[in-house]
Amino acid sequence: MNDISKKMVDFADLPSIDALLQQVAKIDLPHNLKKIQARELLHRMREKLKTGKTIDSNVLHKTFVSRLEQIANPLRQVINGTGVVIHTNLGRSPLSDDLLGTMETLRDSYVNLELDLATGRRGKRHNHLRPWIQSLTEAENGILVNNNAAAVLLTLNSLADRKEVIISRGQLVEIGGSFRIPEILRKAGSKLVEVGTTNRTHIEDYETAITSRTRLLLWVHTSNYKVSGFTKAVALKDLVMLGKKHNIPVMADLGSGALIPIDNFGLEREPLVSEVIGAGVDVVTFSVDKLLGGPQGGVIAGRHDIIQKIEKNNLLRALRPDKTQILLTLQAFKAFGDATDPLSGIPVYRDMSTPLSVLKNRAAAIVKKVTNQALKISVVDTQAQVGSGASPSESMPSVGISITHLKMKPNGISNCLRGNTPAIIGRISDETFQIDLKAVRAAEDAVIIKALENI
Repeated sequence: MNDISKKMVDFADLPSIDALLQQVAKIDLPHNLKKIQARELLHRMREKLKTGKTIDSNVLHKTFVSRLEQIANPLRQVINGTGVVIHTNLGRSPLSDDLLGTMETLRDSYVNLELDLATGRRGKRHNHLRPWIQSLTEAENGILVNNNAAAVLLTLNSLADRKEVIISRGQLVEIGGSFRIPEILRKAGSKLVEVGTTNRTHIEDYETAITSRTRLLLWVHTSNYKVSGFTKAVALKDLVMLGKKHNIPVMADLGSGALIPIDNFGLEREPLVSEVIGAGVDVVTFSVDKLLGGPQGGVIAGRHDIIQKIEKNNLLRALRPDKTQILLTLQAFKAFGDATDPLSGIPVYRDMSTPLSVLKNRAAAIVKKVTNQALKISVVDTQAQVGSGASPSESMPSVGISITHLKMKPNGISNCLRGNTPAIIGRISDETFQIDLKAVRAAEDAVIIKALENI
């Protein structure tokens, strides 16, 4: 057996796969999985040695163990101290207790996903959410698909396959993950017709571009950036009038989607889905996992005949929601339908409405309780954000703690806290590591204190 206790190893000293596997025998993972990871690790080590670098055998073993632990527990709880309430990399909106409680319906049980219990015949999964979508959006009809990108793709393909779609150049946005409107149009089979310029588009630009092949006028809410200065954009109501004049449907992609005025939280107002439908837009798409606080999903809402056409598209089968997504989304819709207090059970709105005085008291308590002499900690005023493309130019006053270490740079503090259980994610600002409390739960303060004591 190769000796993996040596401090430094070369090609001849690299442990065998069997030797590595013996070292991790107690880790409860399938043997073949561990074997594949051992093989990949040894390959990387050989490539490293080829470059003249050295390998510490102890580090090699720790790397292997760390990788297996990461595979065993890939999704871990994270304390969000970034100040971004809806953080894409951290799963966007957290799910409420009520949403998670809904999952009890699925515990060792079947559900009537596609069964009409009244008739005993096959039913439609989309009917479970249809009344709620109609009620909350004030649209004639609506369905849920597995995300908003899917909603946009499916709608474009259903209404404008191999036909022209007119859009302003100022709305050819790129969303996170390299999702670009021009590319999604091509994937949908539609022909992109750009009008206007980046900063100015007039209604005449749309009208001039209309041909016998035009099937859709597309309006995209630029939720992740703002253009200021010498600008001109066509109002939705004017685009709707143009569409009616030429008998061409108008589609609006709202991105994040807002069912309530977020200006109540001191932010710039986002267009409400109901307002856009009320303006006469024929079909609207939006997310349910951002401002609605639900699971990943996208809603297509609009005219009854358009939704019916979309439901007949075979592509819908590849994009439809499953029972879990439907159950969780239903609970998210119910929270907004609560006439007494629609926001009380939605974590993102609770976070955005937490008073500054409460955050200041919590921050002061954390600073007081941390006794680690290697750290210098202070309460700081910060600026938080909604995140995920909503209100991009807006920020919310917040409070956090600023941390410096006698021997460790901010990146080092960040590395240590990311390795904590649960992981603590913050941000580096002004050469200090900061934990913004805007999206940190009060119950998590004790975890932060303990983690700082151990740095």
